[in-house]
Amino acid sequence: MRPSPHRANDRPGDGSEPTVSNEEVPVRNLSRQRSDSFALRALVVAAVAAGTLSASMEGGLKIPVGFQHWYLANSMLATKEPNQFGLVTGNHLIYVNRVGFARFTQGGTAPYPDGTVFVDDVRDFSLVDGVYQQGVRKAIPVMVKDSKKYPSTGGWGFQAWAGGDPAKPIVNDPTKQCFSCHTSRKANDYTFSTYLH
Repeated sequence: MRPSPHRANDRPGDGSEPTVSNEEVPVRNLSRQRSDSFALRALVVAAVAAGTLSASMEGGLKIPVGFQHWYLANSMLATKEPNQFGLVTGNHLIYVNRVGFARFTQGGTAPYPDGTVFVDDVRDFSLVDGVYQQGVRKAIPVMVKDSKKYPSTGGWGFQAWAGGDPAKPIVNDPTKQCFSCHTSRKANDYTFSTYLH
């Protein structure tokens, strides 16, 4: 069970917004992502298309432990390939960590702080009796902000893992496989995710 975002100082019904402690980070479905803001998934498509399913792990990036308990920033269901965004078919759940959450909600052109991490949990899905059901994990792409370590890719490190298996990284050329798609989003610090109020 996830903790409630409401605290004792909340006063439901008086028009005030509930507060969330910085000490506790509940998962929140913040928005339904507009389709044009999910090209983060293009990372997986580019990597698979390049045939790099067993590439070495670039920059020592790892799948963050417990990312499913971060803020759920966006979600999207890509139902077929190919599609206009080049996304791999699946249920895409985009999470952002606490470090990047404030910048994410503020929007604008300011860069994300170093230490920001975005994770895309890409799941298979099936349609059963008119209901889409989440299935097995297909991939986990990750973006990590470290402006000193990754200056050639806008300050972001990129990696993805086939099936979410830490032994199966699929990005061996982050500039070509990942960052080239993100350059069009320079005004949003090379990210596609946007906060929808």
